[in-house]
Amino acid sequence: MRNRHVVTILKWEIRKILSSWQKTLAIFLVPAAVMVFAINLFPKLLNYLSTGSFGSQDVIVIDAPESFIEFDGKKEDFFNYKYMTDEEFISIAGADDDDIFNLVKNGDLVLAFFSIDDDLSFDEAVEEQVRLLYEEGKDVESAAYISIGYNQEQFTSEAKALQFEEDVANGYVSYVYERYASQYDQYSSSTFTVDEFNPITYILDNRSVANTSASRIIPAIMVILMYYCVYSLTCDMIAMEKNRGFLNKLIMTPVSPSVILWGKALAINILVTGSSIVTFLFLFLSSWLNRSNDAGSLLPFGLMLMPDQLIYMIIGVPAAVLVMTGFCFLVALELTKFEDTVANLQLVLLILLLGLFVQMFIYWSPTGLEYIIPVHNEIVLLRDILMSEISLGEFIVIALVNGGLGFLLMRRCTKKITGGKI
Repeated sequence: MRNRHVVTILKWEIRKILSSWQKTLAIFLVPAAVMVFAINLFPKLLNYLSTGSFGSQDVIVIDAPESFIEFDGKKEDFFNYKYMTDEEFISIAGADDDDIFNLVKNGDLVLAFFSIDDDLSFDEAVEEQVRLLYEEGKDVESAAYISIGYNQEQFTSEAKALQFEEDVANGYVSYVYERYASQYDQYSSSTFTVDEFNPITYILDNRSVANTSASRIIPAIMVILMYYCVYSLTCDMIAMEKNRGFLNKLIMTPVSPSVILWGKALAINILVTGSSIVTFLFLFLSSWLNRSNDAGSLLPFGLMLMPDQLIYMIIGVPAAVLVMTGFCFLVALELTKFEDTVANLQLVLLILLLGLFVQMFIYWSPTGLEYIIPVHNEIVLLRDILMSEISLGEFIVIALVNGGLGFLLMRRCTKKITGGKI
């Protein structure tokens, strides 16, 4: 009987929300739209603040060898190359490190080619190394070096440098060796590329180096949107009904107060979990459009979860939502004035926003303590899922902590209203 009443209240609350298209949009589409908008706009603003430009990344190339000029993998749609000689660079930047820093402080990259053998140019040094390898069988270290300079005080500049290294520099190194080794075809052999046309391999090989940034920012944004939905629905289902006196009338009915609360809580959980899945679907589709692999983007190309990771997410979200729901219910029941309830619930939203900015600068793996901090551990869970680092044991700990605390908070809410008028 109790279960039947819980289901009845659950259906009633869901029908009440979904019957209003404004509320339906606010729950399902607005969070997804905000998420996609934020992850696309935020990096551009950050790039503008650090470089003063919304355009492509400027790369100052010093003493570019002929092989690099002819290299067709420079991705000139995303990198704007400015060529100059070593003398021109020194005349602009000076020989002092501080002067060189002033040149890159706005986020520009400096790409330099040089040879430690004064008698050989960069290309000649590579050609000589290849000759020694194929003609004399000597595997010696090359005298040719490539240097990528960037502003170490800007994490966006570092991300751009890492992206340039992966997308351009590594490809060029392979190209320049093949360029001079081609004349020794009789000595060379080709490898069997069994996964050359495997789409999964292609995706994994071309995931953006910004994926680490995405794993820090996306989970925090998702948790903020989850709490926003819980907070909004709690204000509608508990705080406003309490303010109008309707909740007191519900408590006086033959239906148990715990049944009423659990019916409302499950309705919120279903709605918010559905909203989170829709939001992730938007992210999934958007990631496949992000083919630039721009390191300034918080959305990696080809976002893809394995079945076990997807299960962890689907189970982990309701557990975190239960904690949020129990907390919001308790605040709404404890406070008398509707305005006080809204103010206190919004304070948590501000704390989560502060946590978002903190996550941007966390470059280390989560500590053991983070897995037992309610709600925060959901951010850790989503971060580990995106980085493919989650383990079954960590997931169980997070699910038990959130699920157990959520259940205890709901028990506390039930005791609060069991006495009658609230």
